Amino acid sequence: MKKTLTINLGGTVYHIDEDAYILLDNYLNNLRYHFRNHEGADEIVRDMEDRIAELFNEYLREGHQVVTIREVEAVISRMGKPEDLNDDSEEGEATSQQTVDADPSETVTRRLFRDPDDRILGGVASGLAAYLGWDPTWVRLAFILIGLVFHGFIFIYLIAWIIMPLARTATEKLQMRGEPVNVENIGKTVTDGFERVNESIRSEKTQSFLHQLASGFARFIGGVLKIILVIIAICLVPCLLGALVVLFALALAAVGVLASVPAIFYHIMPYVDWEALGSMSGPAITFALCGLMVVALPVIGLLQLLMQSFGRQTPMSTWTKVLLILLWLIAAGYMMYSVFHTSLFLFPENTFY
Repeated sequence: MKKTLTINLGGTVYHIDEDAYILLDNYLNNLRYHFRNHEGADEIVRDMEDRIAELFNEYLREGHQVVTIREVEAVISRMGKPEDLNDDSEEGEATSQQTVDADPSETVTRRLFRDPDDRILGGVASGLAAYLGWDPTWVRLAFILIGLVFHGFIFIYLIAWIIMPLARTATEKLQMRGEPVNVENIGKTVTDGFERVNESIRSEKTQSFLHQLASGFARFIGGVLKIILVIIAICLVPCLLGALVVLFALALAAVGVLASVPAIFYHIMPYVDWEALGSMSGPAITFALCGLMVVALPVIGLLQLLMQSFGRQTPMSTWTKVLLILLWLIAAGYMMYSVFHTSLFLFPENTFY
């Protein structure tokens, strides 16, 4: 019988054996000691913990309920030990040795992210280039040419911008480039990120007056646009609330339960013409519901982006974004179909077949 502990690693709670906990705690302490003099040492260790949590989840999905010392040893083998990392003079030999010792059955899985370090607009082109291993300049040129020929490509780009998550952690950046997620690469990615920030700060100090003026003007325009978006959002909130009330009433009418609606709703929403809703046909109600969705979903997305830009709201998950976009496309498609189908009855002589 073994003593089991409960730990919080990467925001996830795990049950772990005591001997496995001692080994894992020593490993993390060695990581902290190894990167103690590196800029962003805390972020490096935090990314290491997130990666270890991902590996634990892989083992737990295989049916394990408790993390044992065998899983911890397997994680350390895949991540690499900090004492195996040599100084810059022996960096090449260390890399080759780690490659030899790595698990040959382990494959690096690429994931599609937006690249925050090399983005001009949203990081879609640079993220796709990193995923494919191409030069981002050529991908951007291809996007520009496609946009000039096919104007609907702008809409596709915006959808990709919404759906593709941003590579925020070192692990996600390594997965975006298809590089092994180990101790050396995570530490190098975080360190390079801080060096890139320091380099940009130093370059700002040596910028010319015209360049500083242009940068200040761009920041001013961005601030003005943000204020305009906030004003628009404030004006749209009452409209959105009214649309939600009407949407609720139409939903009741669509399922045909107006006759059994409690009397309290008639008093809460006296401005709703319940008799008119009850006499509406099913297709008309569905068309109205789709119209409200076509209008309301972009407004919800705008409010989400505004709250996110001010740090008051966490980003939507990728699946939530995909679901909202699919709902919007289905609603818009149904409206287009209804308009086309109705026009055939109203103007039968103007058929297209």
